[in-house]
Amino acid sequence: MNKSQATTQGLAFASQLLPAIIGLGSFMLLVRFTQPIVLGEYIIYLAAVVLFEMIKSGGLQSALVMRVSTDNRAQQLKIVGSAYWLGGLVVLASSILLILLFFLGIFSKQPSIQVFCGWYAVLGIVTLPLHIAEAEAVAKQDLKFLLFLRISQSANALIIAIYAFFKKGSLEEFATIHLVFTSFLMVCVLIARKTNPLHVRFKTMAEVKALFHLIKYTLATLATTNILKSADTFLIGGAMGPASVAQYAIPLKLTELFEIPLRSLSTTAFPQLAAKFNNNDSVGFKNSFIQYLSWAYLLYIPGLIAAFILAPYLVLLIGGQRYADTTLIFRVFILYGFLLPTDRMTGISLDALQKPAKNFQKVFVMAIVNIVADIIAIYFTHRLEWVAFASVLNALTGALLGWWMLERTGVLQQSNIWKEVYVYSHYFTQKASLQLKKHRK
Repeated sequence: MNKSQATTQGLAFASQLLPAIIGLGSFMLLVRFTQPIVLGEYIIYLAAVVLFEMIKSGGLQSALVMRVSTDNRAQQLKIVGSAYWLGGLVVLASSILLILLFFLGIFSKQPSIQVFCGWYAVLGIVTLPLHIAEAEAVAKQDLKFLLFLRISQSANALIIAIYAFFKKGSLEEFATIHLVFTSFLMVCVLIARKTNPLHVRFKTMAEVKALFHLIKYTLATLATTNILKSADTFLIGGAMGPASVAQYAIPLKLTELFEIPLRSLSTTAFPQLAAKFNNNDSVGFKNSFIQYLSWAYLLYIPGLIAAFILAPYLVLLIGGQRYADTTLIFRVFILYGFLLPTDRMTGISLDALQKPAKNFQKVFVMAIVNIVADIIAIYFTHRLEWVAFASVLNALTGALLGWWMLERTGVLQQSNIWKEVYVYSHYFTQKASLQLKKHRK
């Protein structure tokens, strides 16, 4: 890793780490000053928001990164304008549907979903420019803006936690704060000219079709991926109640820390892998894949071992004495963490190869495995540890299936990738040690 790569990766890591630290601190406050039922309802509400955000803009963001990585300014305007047009159609349709559901009161006996229908009808419109601005920043590797955006978004959770500290708060109050702050952030991003919804005037049907071709599979992949993450929450909430959702959320929040280094690596890996593919550089693609997979495991293995040993203290730190009995759930999630790098790196590699249909097939199989395992765990054991183990099974499925699919593309060139990962990791570790010794001298 040269100095430029280190700087880029450092900014990408900071854009994941700092928001996560703020989010974790906010969650610790919220857990301590919110009743378990209200906390569980709010977690279900957020799970629904994240799911719809992924459906609305997740595929659009990935397609934008694939298409907008070009120096042709006129082409960039066409792509961004077409993205706003497509995103606007989805926003309009979903907002009308949710408003109808809210006023008809279909989910009146499920407070989390009822509030979601009313509030997200507005929130979905507000967040569209934020998602497109983020995608443009990823494509241009504007990591300073990404850092600002993600820290600002995490500040939302901190304000809600502070409000809970002083006022306790209800689900409706938390959702309102979330909406108002996000609206303020959207205005700031527009004033800073990081994106411009008026670029919709540059849309072309050719670009709309090109984006839609990529989105139709990427969207399905991301939506299914989010279902993987939120299925536990919805199923536990439906079968065991909001208080069990709150209990499960403590180790799950700690598990999100596993994803910080992987998300930061993905931020830089995806556009680089996509560029290698676009330039027909198959050797460069394979070498970049090996490097990023190696860096992931160099970060993950020591961290996960430490987390397993310190699990009781970490759970107590995050949730307090009320949730101290969730240590075993967290340790199950650590097994899931060991499988994440292979699962995620094969997934983003398939997307970078512009084979989103393959990635969707992988994630769809994972979703089936996860949901079936969740249902079996909830209804036959009624224990949250076995629900967590369902995540281990789906990560194992994703790692094995993703690797098989990537090998079938031929991009790995029949190489012994794991041997090359070991050789590169050994070389990288020795080089880093020598540089550290020279620095000390």
